[in-house]
Amino acid sequence: MKKIFVIIPDKPPYSLCAKSFAKGFKHAGFYMEKSISSELDNEELFDFKPDFVLCFDFTELNEGLLNQVYLKKTNCIFIFDILTSINPKSQKKDILALENFVGKKLILTADKSNLTSIEDSIYLPCGVNIKKYKTPFEKYNQGISIFSNPDDINNLKVITDLIQHFGKISLFADEFDYLHSLENELWEEIEDAEVKENYRKSYCGDVSTEKERAKAMSSSFVNVIPASHTPEGVDFTVFEVIASSGFAICEETPEIKRLFDVGREIETYKYTKELIDKIEFYLKNPSFARTIADNARMAAVNNHSVQIRVRKIFDIINKKFKE
Repeated sequence: MKKIFVIIPDKPPYSLCAKSFAKGFKHAGFYMEKSISSELDNEELFDFKPDFVLCFDFTELNEGLLNQVYLKKTNCIFIFDILTSINPKSQKKDILALENFVGKKLILTADKSNLTSIEDSIYLPCGVNIKKYKTPFEKYNQGISIFSNPDDINNLKVITDLIQHFGKISLFADEFDYLHSLENELWEEIEDAEVKENYRKSYCGDVSTEKERAKAMSSSFVNVIPASHTPEGVDFTVFEVIASSGFAICEETPEIKRLFDVGREIETYKYTKELIDKIEFYLKNPSFARTIADNARMAAVNNHSVQIRVRKIFDIINKKFKE
């Protein structure tokens, strides 16, 4: 039996993406061990003698691990899966460390913009654990919801535009990111004090498990997903929403249009005015939104499950290493 060690990022949603892939490899017959990146014991990893090491945030790997890979001359294959867009200037050191990694490696990326920044990287969209996110629709508890880092100025612009038009929404985010967002430079441009007050009222805390996120996404009338961290890909949150039978309106990217039947499985927008217009349309036609959400769940099951992505990884490994 092949063995895989999975290194999981500290924070959701990407920690949940890593856990989904861990389940996918286990389902494929692998003996699996895993560790949160901040709690990783290097010796524990090597004592496990894995055939594969799956890492979802190479920037969190400690330098000691990279040195030990070289010194121990391990024959395992490191699979680096990069889930967001990399900045070639500010993250140049990280890119060089990844490219100079001395062991066997497979570099996957969920955003095509990384293909030009990272040598020998291969595009692979995220996948989702469809069982963990299965949530029967019961009723709407939220209207407009966003599960994104609000301290990102692009995300915050979308959020404040929605608040200015609709009033209070539902914002789910890490508390540190939310508190930091209150000092974001964007607020200097917003003169209406009521917008910031409604922003504070919109914060609903964080949801960190698949079950909690699936319930919140399914019970939101619409889940708005900006594409700020995956300009040439599909953010993992999109896969979470569709697997939860939630209705998603995503910022349009070529990959969204390639992977989904827009208007049937998902909705898209190019600019905020279009986003607001589409939300108003679906508020007046809720049955249309519910039908799209049901179709989205089927798309997740048939085309975007983590089992499908794991099989693709096998194909890539077999081709690259001929094992």
